[in-house]
Amino acid sequence: VASAKDAKMGEGKQQGESSGESGDDIFDAQMRAQLETVFSRMENPLVLKVYPDERAVSQELQAYMEKLTAMTDKLTLQVIEGHQESYAPCVRLYREDGSYTGLAFHGVPGGHEFTSFVLGLYNASGPGQQIDEQTHQEIKDVKSSVDMKILVSLSCTMCPDLVIACQHIATLNENICAEVYDIQHFEELKKKYNVMSVPCLVINDDKVSFGKKNINQVLELIK
Repeated sequence: VASAKDAKMGEGKQQGESSGESGDDIFDAQMRAQLETVFSRMENPLVLKVYPDERAVSQELQAYMEKLTAMTDKLTLQVIEGHQESYAPCVRLYREDGSYTGLAFHGVPGGHEFTSFVLGLYNASGPGQQIDEQTHQEIKDVKSSVDMKILVSLSCTMCPDLVIACQHIATLNENICAEVYDIQHFEELKKKYNVMSVPCLVINDDKVSFGKKNINQVLELIK
């Protein structure tokens, strides 16, 4: 998996604003083949922790993660009941030692966000996508805590580039988190940040930016 262009997974079976699928239809044969390729390259196991709520989208997310984790021993599913998660349902990615990777998806990572979610798994597990040494060092040099919220729509074609960039940065620096929100399920965030278009990037709750960006452009905003 070299780039987003090399792995446009899930777009052949477009899931629109919500995947709206269940059972064995969640992943078609092409998507399964692509997933198996990524799983075979992942170095370290990950734990997917699902934080549910009472909405139908929560059941959809859990079914999605159950199917995903059933495909490989690199992924383990945990459903966290009685949690204090503010924006549920969501899935958070943890390493096997219990440390948080900094990556989370609030909603269901279907549609165009299927690719970015899978690349997030790959980058969090290692070895991850290649990156030039200077950019890698600039990411490592960020010493302060950075919380990135990426507000997206599953039908948005520009959103995955920003999501992939933010997630890649977060996997390379433990001080940085990148959490993705399917805006249709979190109206309060849409109102809070006056989101008129997606993708929308919110850094530390006060710096709001719109439009797709690459890693270097996101780093400039962080710095």
